[in-house]
Amino acid sequence: MALTIDLTQEPTHWLIALDGDLDYGECATFRLSIDSVLKSMPPATIVDLSQLEYLDSSGLGLLLSLSKEYGSQGGNLILVTNETVDNILSLTRLNGIFSTAPTLDEALLMTGVDLI
Repeated sequence: MALTIDLTQEPTHWLIALDGDLDYGECATFRLSIDSVLKSMPPATIVDLSQLEYLDSSGLGLLLSLSKEYGSQGGNLILVTNETVDNILSLTRLNGIFSTAPTLDEALLMTGVDLI
């Protein structure tokens, strides 16, 4: 399934929502969103992977790259996951590397954003 990316920019955080498959063929498009985050450096970024159906090693590599570069500049990155993504993170032993949340509301709480 083709990947769709929805980027929402708020003053306190950015939200990148992915839907579909994040594989090698879709990484160039996702990299553009990552570059926007790294250029603008919002205080927090949430990557919503809850609608992701497939994640391969190239997509995982981009998430790792974002985490490393963004974190080294003081950004707060949170992934909203689903069972598929949780299994991949666990199998690759990367579940301790990323801050994750099961829902968008919980991710927003982790950024310090007040929910209305």
